[in-house]
Amino acid sequence: MGALTVKDIDESNIDDAFRVCSHGKLDKPLQMEGMELRRRWLRKMIRDYGTCVKVAYIDEKPVAQLQFYPEEAVPFVPRQREGVILLQCVYNPFEEARGKGASTSLVKSLIEECKTSPKFLKGRECLFMTAEPFNTGEDIPMERFYTMNGFEKMGGEMVYKIKGAYAPPTKPAWSPENKDRGTATILFNPTCEYSYTFATRVRDTIENLYSALPVELINQWEKPETSMRLANHWLVVNGTPIKSGLKESEAFTQEIRQAVEKSR
Repeated sequence: MGALTVKDIDESNIDDAFRVCSHGKLDKPLQMEGMELRRRWLRKMIRDYGTCVKVAYIDEKPVAQLQFYPEEAVPFVPRQREGVILLQCVYNPFEEARGKGASTSLVKSLIEECKTSPKFLKGRECLFMTAEPFNTGEDIPMERFYTMNGFEKMGGEMVYKIKGAYAPPTKPAWSPENKDRGTATILFNPTCEYSYTFATRVRDTIENLYSALPVELINQWEKPETSMRLANHWLVVNGTPIKSGLKESEAFTQEIRQAVEKSR
């Protein structure tokens, strides 16, 4: 195996995050739009917190990434927990680089840093880390991966205790308004370039079903008040949260139709 190293993302190597996450799609126009949204978000996080991404390299090639940030940085979380790090994702898309410790090295690097009153907490102690497993189907289930690395399931999250006791998150209350009637609102998160591309595909699908229905894409980090008002539901149509995903084509279409037709 070649030399394995872990580096924090800064302005000098920021594009390595995309060489991992968007490999094979770096020149796709829609993907590039999502990448630019994430690049702007990354630069702000680097300015405010020092870093928020670690990249693993094998023989200097970026092969895996881990993205994280303090919960206090997230504007659409009510009553943020101080001293809590959210581990958003660990991703290794390269089959030839799996089983070589890249992803585990990233998690261990973050854990060790969290034990030292890290710069991304501005010198304060880290109480615990949380992770919500997101499975791409490309490798082992992420819940299993986190468990193998010392995380425990608590309150709907995977938790790694550092210097404090676990406290569950506060979730926003569902409080739709009249203006949510007769429209569709899609939330996307600029922390991931795929969130924007997915939101765009959902918008196109809805417009194909109901061309006269206004559809708005909302950046959660730029309009957190809208996101929290809708309880961070990723898609709300005619005041109704949609639970099916785009991949569940038949169920998704049926939910959209039911939501639109309910007030007619």
